[in-house]
Amino acid sequence: KMIHMKRTLCCKYKWAKNAIAKSEQAFNRLDEVVPANSKTEWLASERITQSSRINDPAVMDIYEINIKKAPSKKEIEVQLLEEGNARNAAPSHRSVATWIPMGLAIEEAQIALLIEVRRIGKELPRHRD
Repeated sequence: KMIHMKRTLCCKYKWAKNAIAKSEQAFNRLDEVVPANSKTEWLASERITQSSRINDPAVMDIYEINIKKAPSKKEIEVQLLEEGNARNAAPSHRSVATWIPMGLAIEEAQIALLIEVRRIGKELPRHRD
């Protein structure tokens, strides 16, 4: 194990050095678009948190990521149905909400069929004439 350690460590060092440069570029791009007042507010919150984290670990919760969950396919479908029903009072009209799920179901069936055809094609014996 020790024989290849030098090469492995050198490769990992080069990778880490490149990763630092890439992450610095990504940070700078992100930093450019953040408003100045938000930066000031975040820095103030961070200073307060760092100074009081020893006495109250709960202040570290500001570092938790808060991401709004995207609506599911069903929730979007229900929303589109409600919007479509509000516009088209007659039940004979098909709204966008009925066409989109049908199209998605057709695409899913096509993909499943393609996968099955490829699987069967691999299992078929080749005939030599």
